[in-house]
Amino acid sequence: MAHGDLIEGVVRTSEREVIEISIPGSVDLVVLARFTAATIGARAGFDLDEIDDLRLAVDELSVSFGPLDAESRLRYTFLREGDTVNVRCTREPSDEEGGGGGGPGHSERDLIDWQQARELSAQLLDELVTTHGREIANGRSVAWLTKERGTGAG
Repeated sequence: MAHGDLIEGVVRTSEREVIEISIPGSVDLVVLARFTAATIGARAGFDLDEIDDLRLAVDELSVSFGPLDAESRLRYTFLREGDTVNVRCTREPSDEEGGGGGGPGHSERDLIDWQQARELSAQLLDELVTTHGREIANGRSVAWLTKERGTGAG
């Protein structure tokens, strides 16, 4: 497809786009990832409901790592291929923290509450996106999702 082709009323600039962002582990900054998701969803031809679902799904990916803190970063990779959007979110330690991962300072109760929140996030993602999952890659926790244009939730 050529630059600027019109498909179903949507101008697309290319068939494949990759956007990467990295933010400090702060709930206040997750808005940047939501904005990026909305932009790439629009470029994939998603309607407003699909864009809202994608934005909410990125929120759920972000909070699925548990409490965010200044000792970590969230790195997002947004990939659009045609009318499909893939998002990967990796929790990384800050430069100062090195390669440890989940730090001390969280009580047993915090961990139980976080596990319940993660289960709720998974249920919400089931309704919002085509597929989603979690994995460990290079010793780091990764959450991912795929959303296809025109597919209903569930």
